[in-house]
Amino acid sequence: MFEGPLAYLGLQVAKFRFRNEQDAVQPLTEFFRSAKNVLVMLPIGYDDAALAGNALAEVCRKRRNLHVTAVNFGTRSTSLSGCVNCQVVRIDQNEIHRFFLPKKPALQRILDHSYDVAVDMNLDFVLHTAYICKASRAKVRVGCAHQAADFFFNVQLKFDSAQARSAAYKHYVSRLEMF
Repeated sequence: MFEGPLAYLGLQVAKFRFRNEQDAVQPLTEFFRSAKNVLVMLPIGYDDAALAGNALAEVCRKRRNLHVTAVNFGTRSTSLSGCVNCQVVRIDQNEIHRFFLPKKPALQRILDHSYDVAVDMNLDFVLHTAYICKASRAKVRVGCAHQAADFFFNVQLKFDSAQARSAAYKHYVSRLEMF
């Protein structure tokens, strides 16, 4: 019933939390190919997370020097679990507070590492995944275009909403591999 106002308050809390942090200008040439540690926020929902995980698993198998921390918002397994160079961190709904931001223990589990790149694979804006990407302090943070995304991501991708979800996630990963 109060999801809209609570999400708005959560966005304002996030903006207040990161108010003093300024992003430095980053060259976009080869930011993904040169990355050693990547944080990936898998999409909310099992089907989308499975599709995105399948698209990313191929990249993980090709690039042995890449360490991926994948954040999964469900209890089911993802295809990234079988990759040697991937770590999967699970977060459930109890670890997201009412302002749609992650609670500190969940955030601490994710931020044990430093990351070169943070990628939010959600095709729509999700506040708690965008917040985690910003909190990671990764130099390059990639997410989908949205009116609130400018604050959280310094690289934004736009996708055709009529495109099939499986094709969209494959396209997402192929766009990342271009850099």
